[in-house]
Amino acid sequence: MMMMKVADAACVQGITILVIGDLDQWQASGRLRGVPAGCVYLGIDQLNPFTLRRHAPDLILSPLLSDGFDAVDVAEKLNATQFRGMYRVVADNLPDPEIIRGDIRAAAPDLDFDLLVLPRETP
Repeated sequence: MMMMKVADAACVQGITILVIGDLDQWQASGRLRGVPAGCVYLGIDQLNPFTLRRHAPDLILSPLLSDGFDAVDVAEKLNATQFRGMYRVVADNLPDPEIIRGDIRAAAPDLDFDLLVLPRETP
């Protein structure tokens, strides 16, 4: 049985997804099979009120850490724009996910946020 990755599953359900970060890094992480239909990929520098209005995402995904930004940076930008959709951070297994949840919720208290802690996929 083929396992569906998190971004694929959400796109299939007909919601609009914005994925933050470098597409090559997402693919190298083993979490994506190509570019799932319906998802929009943006760099952190493109995350602003205009792009949020233009794409009107229901869900925003980002890695916990990436080149040049982390999940707190994304959460702060989303909080500043009063984003009302869901923000989910995709992370590998963490020793204490509650610490990360607490840090991000403290940085962006009005954001619908959670962690998607997933084991790294093997080919």
